[in-house]
Amino acid sequence: MTTPLLRIPDRNKYAQKITKVLEQQHIQVDPVQRELIEILDRCLGKSKSAAHPGIYIYGPPGRGKTLIMNTLVSLMPPATTARYHFHEFFQRLNSPANRIPGQRLGAIFAQGLERELAGLELLVFDEFHCTEPGDAMFMAKLVRHCAEHRIQLITTSNYGPEKLLDDDTFHHLVQPTIDRIKNDFVIFALDHQVDYRQLDADPQQVLEGYRLGSLNLFETPAAQPEHDTMIQIGYDEIGPVHLNAETIWITFDQICRTRRNTADYLELAGRYSCWHVTGIPASTNMPMDEERRLANLIDIFYDKNVEVHLYAADNLGNLGHMLHDTEKARLTSRLAQLQLNEYERTSASS
Repeated sequence: MTTPLLRIPDRNKYAQKITKVLEQQHIQVDPVQRELIEILDRCLGKSKSAAHPGIYIYGPPGRGKTLIMNTLVSLMPPATTARYHFHEFFQRLNSPANRIPGQRLGAIFAQGLERELAGLELLVFDEFHCTEPGDAMFMAKLVRHCAEHRIQLITTSNYGPEKLLDDDTFHHLVQPTIDRIKNDFVIFALDHQVDYRQLDADPQQVLEGYRLGSLNLFETPAAQPEHDTMIQIGYDEIGPVHLNAETIWITFDQICRTRRNTADYLELAGRYSCWHVTGIPASTNMPMDEERRLANLIDIFYDKNVEVHLYAADNLGNLGHMLHDTEKARLTSRLAQLQLNEYERTSASS
């Protein structure tokens, strides 16, 4: 009796498509990026029963992790593929709208995973990180759920597996997940020693969304529009701000000196596609809570591809001085993509 052969997809099916899409954006892949693309091709090209349960991609900011993953997702069947950012996914699972009164946090996670990942074959999880004990529990449940439901998990991170929850007091909480990743996942370090976000933009590349934004070295534009509208967020109001269609003008005090959280930022980033944030103080002595909020806001703007114009007392070069080195490097890399304006223009757009 002859054993039937598995159907083998065309060699380099995904690699060729990913490379072609990037070339259309005038992006030439470097040797390390090409190696990653070939690994993705090999792992995704296997039969479902033989596929690796996961691929863990890590490296410093600006190396192309998110770019390659977003390109891959655009080529995959949307009905069985999903891509999430850490902040976004955690907020969806923990949304009050999905809670049952008195329900334990672990049950909320389990129920949320069943709901959000139903029918998926591939999950791409961007900015996979673990900085507090609660993250460790969530991460363990996510990895276990994907394995049990045969969902192939591809993660990107700025941290190598052993650097997750890099705190001697709590590191043991994430160690079982690290061991599972090291045993079952393909682990790939993406770093060609170049932060592409800090290079001059290709003049042929069409800028849109976040990359249309700017960092302006003055806190308050003379021609800013009148702030006359209050906006609702949860049970609170913020304002007065200026609204014009999907554009919002808002002050640093209103968005970073109030008790706003990541869930609020995600909701607001979904409402307005163009932001002007004025009155940002000097970054040298910015309190840690304000610094963390501004860093989270920029992180979400970048991930959601929201156009943002920052008006600050300095170039924010010291922003992140109280954050982990990896978080500071990610923030610096993202700020570098904003156009730097040292002098005020004669008029402000709205």
